[in-house]
Amino acid sequence: MKISEEIKEALIENKKIFYMLMILFAIGFVIAFIMADDIAPVLMPMLKEALLEGNVTSIDAFSIMFHNLKSAITIFFASTLFGIFAVISIIANGFVVGFMAGYTVKSFNTLIIFLALILPHGIIEIPALFLSCASGIQLFLFIFRVLKDKINHYSFAEAYQNNKKTLKHILILMSIAILLFVIAALIEGFITPQLGNIASQQMGGSKLF
Repeated sequence: MKISEEIKEALIENKKIFYMLMILFAIGFVIAFIMADDIAPVLMPMLKEALLEGNVTSIDAFSIMFHNLKSAITIFFASTLFGIFAVISIIANGFVVGFMAGYTVKSFNTLIIFLALILPHGIIEIPALFLSCASGIQLFLFIFRVLKDKINHYSFAEAYQNNKKTLKHILILMSIAILLFVIAALIEGFITPQLGNIASQQMGGSKLF
């Protein structure tokens, strides 16, 4: 089977997981968007600390890349605990994005700054997040199914053979996620701050970075 066909198979056969993750992300987004004013005193200080300071350099981009990859790997392995960490992570990320959208709309009466700061890398980073969460959930399912087969008197070799397609899907989804996280980090480090500055100045404000 060609690589493109294997990728398509991994995405299609795990579409229920992706649908679930999309719903959870949307729930977090909507709640935070509506409650943006109420949670701003808590979230804004944390988000300001997370923003890049000073001039944008390749070091910033690679720092973002390291952070993204570390988060993806953490989600991947921590999700072996019944996939709970993946669920928490996707809701939390939806919550943060929803807050930023709601806060900018209510503060500036426009989505321009939000789109400038999120859209360039977000259209790549958010799918990468979904892929890493899905692969983490699949890792849990793989371990669960292998142990279930073992309990049903299969050998580990037989249990592996019964579930090797799941393992293949895990490797495919996680590999794509890592690639997308790398691309998103480069965009976030070099392009997003420049677009944020342009959007802010167009709105009559000062440079953000």
